[in-house]
Parts: sequence; structure tokens; C-alpha cells
Amino acid sequence: MKKLFILLCIAAAFGAGWYGALKYGKNFTLSAPAHATQDPAAAREIYAQKAAAGDPQAAYQLGELYLSTQGGPADPQSAVAYFHLAAGKGFAPAQKELARFYKEGLAGLPANQAASLFWCMHAALQGDKECQTQVNETFTQTPLVYDQALSTFTASLQARIGHGPAALELGKAYEEGILSPDLEEAARWYTLAAERKIPQAQARLGLLYAEGRGVNKDEEKARALLAPAAEAGDPQAQLYWGKQAFTQSEQDGGPDYTEAFKWFMSAAAQGNLEAQYLTGVMYMQGLGTEKSVKKALQAFSRAAEAGQPDAQYVVGQSYYKGLGIRQNMKEARKWLGKAAENGNQAAKELLQQIPNP
Repeated sequence: MKKLFILLCIAAAFGAGWYGALKYGKNFTLSAPAHATQDPAAAREIYAQKAAAGDPQAAYQLGELYLSTQGGPADPQSAVAYFHLAAGKGFAPAQKELARFYKEGLAGLPANQAASLFWCMHAALQGDKECQTQVNETFTQTPLVYDQALSTFTASLQARIGHGPAALELGKAYEEGILSPDLEEAARWYTLAAERKIPQAQARLGLLYAEGRGVNKDEEKARALLAPAAEAGDPQAQLYWGKQAFTQSEQDGGPDYTEAFKWFMSAAAQGNLEAQYLTGVMYMQGLGTEKSVKKALQAFSRAAEAGQPDAQYVVGQSYYKGLGIRQNMKEARKWLGKAAENGNQAAKELLQQIPNP
């Protein structure tokens, strides 16, 4: 088992073409312009130009300068950004530096052992002895961290050779997973996966375009991505189209509650909590479907049990007022308390009106 990572590295080296050194066709040895020590400000400009052109070594060296006051004020945030740029292109020294930063919580990055190990695995793949030691020690001492990092690391290698599902997982890691949040990187990997017609990737990328996160806001691109994702059954995309139909402007014909209910029901059936809550709202008000307090409470209850705060508030309020259900102050306090703990302000206010037993 201790050789698992070594075996994976060997397989990845053949599969990915030893992605750093071979992809860029250069020997990654550190060098600097002859005048760098004499004129670090000029060196910053040279490195910035080369980094913008895609040179990972220049990006790394620019990051090192930004960590110091050479050539200008220190800027740890920019340093980290350039290290990520270089590391993403397979430059081992930058990968090792990021591993150190995440391990110790430096340069504004949160201490994150899984993220540290993720980058160390990349550097270890290229022969870095210290990172190989860190990988082996983590495997022995904290196997859960090892497993988490290994999963994302494997996805990273597969994504770099065009594996769609792996690109989706890597995008998720950048958006919400073990890696430092980087929506631009998330969008990049989602794009690769979306090009391979993976519905979840289409949906996630479409939502980034719809909300202008990590990419320039573009409703046309968002719709073009979210439409096939919804038809393919992605619940996030279906929730999006349900909301679009529910809030459609009068200029576009006004709300289409039947269409909204259709999408909410489909997403709710797949466990989307917000869709379950909105399905309950539509049943309760008879929008797009026959009014049914019973079915509404069933939908609210499913979402509440799974932790949806608005649904928890509605269930608590129903018990408090006896709406469609027998009045029960104990249950009211229970559900309003859960909603309040999850940040529902209305639940906090209503709780104050219920006397303690």
C-alpha cells in the first residue's frame, strides 16, 4: 500500500507524458536575467511579460519577487497567484512552494493539509524528494487526508490529458473542494468537461456565466449551456429553468407556472433541496398545479429533514399555527430552532413568540 502513490506516479507519467517537462519541452532549471539582482524592478517587468505569454518559470520567479520587496512592495497575494499559474503548468518548484504555503498557512492562504499534499504529489511526480517524503508520511499518519488529496490529484492528471469526468471533478475542487477557491480555474476545467457534453459540467459552467463568477457574465452562454444540461436531467440546470419560468417578465409573456412546476418537480425528485422547497410553495399556492396543502407539507417536510432552512421555517410555522397539520408547540420550537440555527431570521423572530414549556 505504501507504494500506491509511486505506482500511480509511474502510470501517470506514461499516461500524461510526464506532463510538466515534456509538455513545455524545456529543462526546468531556475535562471534569471543577468541584471535581475542589479535591477529587480526591471526583472519584475520581464518576468511579467514572459508569464503573460505562458512561461511557468517566469511566473514562478515573479512570484518569488513579489514575496520580497525587491523591485517594489511585497505582494503575497500576487505571489500566490503566480505560483498557481506556474504550478498549473507543471512547474515543480512552484508546486512545492504552494505545498509549503498550504501546510503552514502562509501568504494569506488557509492552512489546508489536503491542498498541501495535492501540490506535493505533483512535485513528487517530478522527483522532488522532500515532497515524496511528505506523501509517504501522510499516507502513514493521516490516511484520510492522503485519500482526499489523492482523489483530486488523480483527477488532475486525468483532466490534463482530456478526461472529461476528471475535468469536472477538478473544476469542483477549485470551486468548492480541497483547493484554494479559484473560480477562473474552475471555469477552465468545467469548459473542458462541458465540451465533452457532461451535463453537470454544462450546468456548473452555465451558472458561472449566469452569475458572472470566474467569467464575464453572459446570459446567452449560460442559457446555451443550461438548456441541454436540464434536458439531460441535471437538477441544478432544471432548478435554473424553473426559476426563469417562475420569474419571467411580463415583456416575455409573464410567469409560466406550469413550466416552472415541471422543472422544480424534476429537480426535487433528484434531491435538490431548494427545488423541493419551491415545489411546496407551488402546491401551497396552487401555482402551475392543483392546490394541495397536504402535498405542500410533504414537500416542505422532505426539504426540512434534509436541512433546508426555509422549509424548516415553514414546517415550524405550520406546527405553530396548525396550518394543515395539528398544532404542536414542541414540534414548532424544534423546526423553528433548526431554521434559526441555519440563519432564517423569520424563524428567530417567531421563536420569541412561543413561550417556553
